[in-house]
Amino acid sequence: MEVSSQTYSMVKVNDSSFFLPAKIEVKRSKEDLAMVFSNDSISRNYLLQPSVSPKYLYGNLAIMPPGVGYLVDLSNEKRFYYGKSISINTSDTLSKITLEDREHYKIPKKNVSGNFRSDFETNKGQINLIVSIPYVNSFHFNPQNETSKNNTGFLGFGSGVEYFYKENNFIGIYASGVIDFLAPAPAPISYDGEHEFFSSLAIGITNNHKIKRFTLGYGLNYAKNSWKLSNNDYDPLIETSRKPVTKSNNSLGLIANGYFQFGKRFFVGLNYKPSLMVLNHTAKFNYEHVISLDFVWKFKIKQ
Repeated sequence: MEVSSQTYSMVKVNDSSFFLPAKIEVKRSKEDLAMVFSNDSISRNYLLQPSVSPKYLYGNLAIMPPGVGYLVDLSNEKRFYYGKSISINTSDTLSKITLEDREHYKIPKKNVSGNFRSDFETNKGQINLIVSIPYVNSFHFNPQNETSKNNTGFLGFGSGVEYFYKENNFIGIYASGVIDFLAPAPAPISYDGEHEFFSSLAIGITNNHKIKRFTLGYGLNYAKNSWKLSNNDYDPLIETSRKPVTKSNNSLGLIANGYFQFGKRFFVGLNYKPSLMVLNHTAKFNYEHVISLDFVWKFKIKQ
């Protein structure tokens, strides 16, 4: 934790004293942290109140099946933290400090990771590397010579790169693959008789606008949408027995997405990819779509 002050020269934490500014290693706990700030003329006691860590709140969203991570960490005091930084001066009137008081203590927004008052500033020329999990996927396909097909399932993977050509505007290039897995987490599943499988591979480019913690994007998309019918009981001697088949449409379409930033790197949002023009043989209009609930992590590779 970074500790600083404009008026005090030292701080005492857990029987150890530090000249300010200082970086202090503190043990995570649900108890208040006692801090004594002092200089040659004055000494004052403060209590720093813990809060639930954003890593506990949002990091456990990625643990499958959903909810298990929260149960495992529920009795662990490491789910609490005291924030990343604090600054004190003699004009402060509070003696018990919460994370919500940090604006009163004039902590720079960029130094308070996880604080919901922060908008997580971005810069012109910044480049982000993207890793995503399209966790819930809804499909609407129109395979050739078939009725419309619809299904919703789980799992996928995506990656990409973003370039900020302005402070709050960026171009993104993304690739993804999504499926309609029955279970919300990888698990062995056997399929008897006829069963339909849906999948989509896509690459797209978007123009995006950052508005505080929200990002909105739109652009073009190329997709290979595949519908597969499997039939373990297929018998060519039975007239009603359906032969296994796979049909795919290579299509051009659009992308529209919206995300909310929960932490320094973590985003959650919806990704809508309508396919409009099938290119299999001759180009013709054919509407299909994939809608995904998307979990995204962004890593700066250039500031």
